[in-house]
Amino acid sequence: MIGVLTALTLALPQAVVALPTAPGGAQAATSTAGLQSGATWAYRELQRLSCARQRPGSEVPWASVESLLELLLVDPSGASSGGQPDAQGWARLLGDLAIGATAVQRLDLVRACDGLLSAELSAAQRRLLLGAQVALLEPLVAQATTEGRETPLSRRAVELYESVALAVTDAATGEVPQFMRRSRLRLARLRVGAAMPRFVARDTAGNELRSAQLEGEVLVLRFWDPSSPASLVAHRADSGLVRDFWDAPFDLLGVTRSEDREAYLRLIESARFGGVQLFDGPISSALADALDEGSWSGFGAFGGTSDPGPKQRLLNRWGSPPPGSLFVVDARGRIRGRDLPPGETQTLVRTLIAEERTRQRELILEGTRTR
Repeated sequence: MIGVLTALTLALPQAVVALPTAPGGAQAATSTAGLQSGATWAYRELQRLSCARQRPGSEVPWASVESLLELLLVDPSGASSGGQPDAQGWARLLGDLAIGATAVQRLDLVRACDGLLSAELSAAQRRLLLGAQVALLEPLVAQATTEGRETPLSRRAVELYESVALAVTDAATGEVPQFMRRSRLRLARLRVGAAMPRFVARDTAGNELRSAQLEGEVLVLRFWDPSSPASLVAHRADSGLVRDFWDAPFDLLGVTRSEDREAYLRLIESARFGGVQLFDGPISSALADALDEGSWSGFGAFGGTSDPGPKQRLLNRWGSPPPGSLFVVDARGRIRGRDLPPGETQTLVRTLIAEERTRQRELILEGTRTR
């Protein structure tokens, strides 16, 4: 993917480079003198497409994303202020484009990240982009480690993942950065077939919700964050699952971390999400008093305070998945899918609901036979 349009653009320095059609049908173009503004436009258009792709019925062709990435990589510094690559912005953009992406599309984004890493970057900038690569590859590696689901693409992803892991490992001490440790933790703890990590959280009203209360329900958990606009759009689209399975043993859970509950509640009010929203942060002392903070007591490691503490919060127990991460859990609490495209998510949920209904009927029949 990366290279064809880049080579063409560099070979024709005086040419006018045609950009994809912008919203409303307007045609954008830039010459060599306008490469910086063109890169900025392409960056913003990719941000727009990352959200547009998450909307139900979206018909955004992946080829549009590929073309814009090619154009942007001609001059990546042109999309940021001061002429310096904004590695954090790039990492976020690639993560947003990966939400609901297929395996092939994720590998396209990994190659784009390789193109960024070929530029002159500081150690901190390189680390941000390497962290983005790890996040892009992780779902494919998880597939490769699931019995019976390995594919040539997932095997290639494992090779790339391990090469990044080697690159970020300190040769003298063997130390690895936090993003690598968290990724390894998620691969071990959140593999398909494993029991989901147990948790206690608060909903928007401040009511306590324990994972044990969800037994018998098929679950979809979406981890979203205000810093990732595409994750908000994707979670808003998840509401379709609630409508489709309103009469089934199914729950949709939205999870985000926030240190400011009031700001979180304002965002929830305006976002119009479906399902149950879980607040993964400290609650105010006033709210704790109103809810009787003693309700936390007696829950093992959570202690008896109104806030279980950072180490025990839901995101940390799940290894802090990147914004937009999605997990499908069956009615017995086992993870059965992660980071699937919307159509595959819906199909899997329908299958798991049918499995649970069959299991419940068999239990009823077994009970009748033993009487």
